[in-house]
Amino acid sequence: MLEKKQDNRRQFSPMQKQLYYRGEKDAKKVHSWKKKLQETCKHCKSFDLRQSALVVVDMQHYFLDAHSHAFVPSSPAILPNVSKLIQLFRDAGRPVILTYFAVEKHEQDPIGEWWGRTVYEGTTESRIVEEIAPEKDDLVIRKPSYSSFHGTELDSFLREQGAHSLLVTGVLTNLCCDTTAREAFSHGFDVFIAMDATASFNEEMHLSSLINLSYGFATPLSTEDLLSSPHS
Repeated sequence: MLEKKQDNRRQFSPMQKQLYYRGEKDAKKVHSWKKKLQETCKHCKSFDLRQSALVVVDMQHYFLDAHSHAFVPSSPAILPNVSKLIQLFRDAGRPVILTYFAVEKHEQDPIGEWWGRTVYEGTTESRIVEEIAPEKDDLVIRKPSYSSFHGTELDSFLREQGAHSLLVTGVLTNLCCDTTAREAFSHGFDVFIAMDATASFNEEMHLSSLINLSYGFATPLSTEDLLSSPHS
């Protein structure tokens, strides 16, 4: 079960949450993001599916259940795009990694200490949503913090699979996705982030993170860009 640690810790008010992306209805918005990000992405890379792995960050009930305090309003809208990208990688025989945030009892819990709430392993909130349920060849990683690399087997797995680049999808753009993208860059991978297959609590947080990542760490692409790339 989801546990509330302290009442006086940081919490998002409803005013800070926004349904800013609604899927295909917002195609023009994605185009505007792409145009804006072209101004900051001065060292964009070319995506090559044959050398890439996909990481799906924390698409779990904690963030996708509308009854959860941590619900991301735009997360249901990115789910179809995440599913398409998972299928793209599976069809190509490329690695798919699905992460989820959860801690074990008595484990160090920096997120719980910061926010005053946490998710424990084995609870409903910790489970990846059924729409993108892992398959037998997928790697599932539990992570106790924002990073998909820290304290996990992700780096060694990617090297074993011969992956030279990593595509980041999932939630939240400005927290776990951002941290994972930056660490992937520091580990020597070419990093790509799917601008309409990631989501945050509001558009400002989402776009600000994409701008910063595109400036120094990752190439932002739309799902359409990725599905229509030469080697897809």
